[in-house]
Amino acid sequence: MARSMPSDSTRAGSAPLLIVNADDLGMSAGVNAAIFEAHERGILTSTSLMAGGEAFDEALEGLRARPRLRCGVHLVLHDELALASHERVPHLAGADGRMRPLRPTALALLFGRIPAAEIEAEYRAQIEKVLAAGVRPTHLDSHCHLAGFPRAGAVLHRLGREYGIPCARRPELGSLADFRGSPPSRYPIALLISTLHKLTRMRLEAPLRMPARFVGLVKSGAVERDWLVGALAGLPRGRVSELMVHPGDGSGPGDPYGDHGPAMRKRELEALVSPEVRAAVERHGIELVSYAELATQ
Repeated sequence: MARSMPSDSTRAGSAPLLIVNADDLGMSAGVNAAIFEAHERGILTSTSLMAGGEAFDEALEGLRARPRLRCGVHLVLHDELALASHERVPHLAGADGRMRPLRPTALALLFGRIPAAEIEAEYRAQIEKVLAAGVRPTHLDSHCHLAGFPRAGAVLHRLGREYGIPCARRPELGSLADFRGSPPSRYPIALLISTLHKLTRMRLEAPLRMPARFVGLVKSGAVERDWLVGALAGLPRGRVSELMVHPGDGSGPGDPYGDHGPAMRKRELEALVSPEVRAAVERHGIELVSYAELATQ
């Protein structure tokens, strides 16, 4: 459970400060259940809500019952149902209203084939649905980090300022240690995401507040207990880091041990609630915080 962030006078050179954020709230009942369990029994302090997720209403009920679990908006540009009408986002979604798969969407973003106006229309619709449900988002992040592409990233930060959402994710590699425990097959996509986001961030005129460190980019969807214990030992002191996780209860379609598969998500839940991980948090004097505390820095 999150604890209060230390005052500015004691922050410098003191405890590592860690946001533990679960993506994909609202994706399914199983993902919702795991996120809430990881908050109640483990180290999870924050989550990101998918406005178009099939279990959105159930996610809202769970958030209302857990006021200490802070929540952002997990902005989506692929695979899910679009919230904006097809006429407003023809380059993002088909006539059936479903957004196109990840690969063609990422390529279209890379080559500038999706107009900024369409990205804005869809992002705005998602943010406004979350706000209308009574959630006050602490931050914005994006599904599969597509806001790392310059056009989408500029829209995300501009809408954050417009709607008074103070913070955003920083999906960038920090050191060679980020590759520890991950297969080489994951290296290229992590390097691409990190490079794109760095370039995008450099072009932003007024970026939202972002954590100083991001943990879990290379290990996305495959976090396990022993890796997490090791990762907690390397957090910078006196600065805010974010650990990205994707817990699930083991239910759902797809290859259980595939990319973000049900069994892999269950393994992440087990890591987040394990006594060994809790002991590592205490051993390293880590303060568990959320984006709400980052916004006050």
